[in-house]
Amino acid sequence: MYLLENSHFWFVGKRFFIKTYLDPIKRNTHNILDIGSGTGGATKFLEKYGKVTGIEKNNYAISLAKKRGLKIIKGEAEKLPFKNNNFDLVTIFDVLYHKDVKDVKKAILEIKRVLKQNGYILIADSALNFLKGNHSHSTYEKRRFTAGELVNVLRNNGFVTIKHSYIYFSIFPLVLLKRIFIDKFFKSKDSDVFSVPKVINLLLIFLLKLESLLLNYVKLPIGSSMVILSVKK
Repeated sequence: MYLLENSHFWFVGKRFFIKTYLDPIKRNTHNILDIGSGTGGATKFLEKYGKVTGIEKNNYAISLAKKRGLKIIKGEAEKLPFKNNNFDLVTIFDVLYHKDVKDVKKAILEIKRVLKQNGYILIADSALNFLKGNHSHSTYEKRRFTAGELVNVLRNNGFVTIKHSYIYFSIFPLVLLKRIFIDKFFKSKDSDVFSVPKVINLLLIFLLKLESLLLNYVKLPIGSSMVILSVKK
C-alpha cells in the first residue's frame, strides 16, 4: 500500500471520490479525524481540507504513515482516544468491513461522540457481499455492505445523510469478472491491489476521474464500494 498509494488507480480513484464529496463542505472542515489511516495516503490528501489527526491500530502502518509527516495516534474505531465534540469532520475509509471492528454500531456511536454538533462523517467502504473473493482473505474482510444498510445505521444513531452513492461503477465489470469467476477457479491469498502496466493504470484512472465528475450530478446504481456523507444531528 505504501508503495502504490500515490499512483495505483484504485487509490487515486478513491481520492477523486473523496474530493467530490468534500469540496462542497470544505469551509466547515477545519479539524479532521481520519480513522484507520493505514500507511497514510488518504490522510495526507485530507490535509487539503483542514488540520488532520490520523488514528491507526497497526504499528508498522503507523511508522510508514509518519514518514509522510503525518500526526498519527495509535487507537481503534470502537474506542477513540479523544474528548467529546472535538472534530468538524471524521473520515473512515475501508475500516468498517474489517474483522477487527467487532461492532459497527459502536464505531458509529464513537464517531458521533467525538464530532461537533452539525459535524460531518464521510464513509467509504466495501459493497455487496457477493463480491467477496480472494482479496477478502488477504485484507481480513469480515463484512461488506449495501449503501442502504449503512445509511440506516447512521440514521438510527443520530445522523442525517446528505448524499451517498456506490463507487467504482466504471470498472465494476472487471471487479465482477475477477471476484465471481476468476477467484472461483484460481484460489489465492494475494490482494487484488498490485502494480499494473502503466497504460492500463492510466486508462483506469481516466475512467474513475470521469466517474467522480458524474458523482456531482447522479447517484450511481452499483459499484464495488460506496461513499456516504452524513451530518450529526
